[in-house]
Amino acid sequence: MDIQNLFSRKNLIFVTVTVFGILAALLTIGMLTPLVIQFLSGMQIGMDATYFNNRAAPIAGLLVILLCACLLVTHISSRYIGMLLGGIVLLSAFMAVFSPTGKLLVDISIIPMLAVFAASLYRLAHVIRKRSGKSRLKGIGAHIIHIGILLVIFGTIFSSAMKVEDSAVVSIGEETAFEGIPYSVSVMGMDSSFEGTPYDNYPGSSYATDVGLIISKNGNEFDRGTVRYITDIKWRQTYTSTYIYRGIMEEVFIAPKALDEKSGEVDLYLRVVPFISFLWAGIYIMLGGMFILLLGSIVLPDNENEVTT
Repeated sequence: MDIQNLFSRKNLIFVTVTVFGILAALLTIGMLTPLVIQFLSGMQIGMDATYFNNRAAPIAGLLVILLCACLLVTHISSRYIGMLLGGIVLLSAFMAVFSPTGKLLVDISIIPMLAVFAASLYRLAHVIRKRSGKSRLKGIGAHIIHIGILLVIFGTIFSSAMKVEDSAVVSIGEETAFEGIPYSVSVMGMDSSFEGTPYDNYPGSSYATDVGLIISKNGNEFDRGTVRYITDIKWRQTYTSTYIYRGIMEEVFIAPKALDEKSGEVDLYLRVVPFISFLWAGIYIMLGGMFILLLGSIVLPDNENEVTT
């Protein structure tokens, strides 16, 4: 078999577009299936994140590997492209078998992500060295956008796969821990009142309870906050507000599921989402790349002597 022809730029682009089409089709089918079943049978079903992850993750991983090859195909020989792809697959299989993080989706994603990130940095450095003028700015902007997209994918995969959540009943004046989570919560007190315009025999259309919280991490006080549990009397519905802490490495969400004022107990739901900052950083980096790309298109004059290799 001729390796040179097998890993040619044309073949790699064709396979990449085909895999992307398959991924788009899988996602579309997953989103449309509940609507079709409800239309045909009247049954309501839902497709959660697990359904999409189990089906789309292998295809998305293959797509990332192919994108790495596409970035490098014009800069290194096809033989080395084949060796690179084989190495990525073998190392990913190694990571899946030994599972250092305990999360299969994360384990098999690390090597392809690092490979594409390194390829993007290599191409970015190549553009900075070899180009000038508009061409340089356009190339820099394009590759910065690629890096931003990678961080968004990285943040999405890692945060969804490694999030932890639990719920527990917390009493006023007591500290309660959550299973598998380094955070604990104490309830300082509850403050309730009617709100809105009077309705029926009530002085307000809703009844709101503010719950004061002390959040601790690894035994030390971490933060204080308030959540609300609102009962809409008119429409007979309940609403809640959520305590949110946004840190560099993780975000913490706390919301009341139910409460009992007489016993002073609150059923709290707590979720910790790590690596979410990579997603936000990726979005800002993408925006920065778009700005550089726009700057190269409309601001700088053309350089007739620029090298675009």
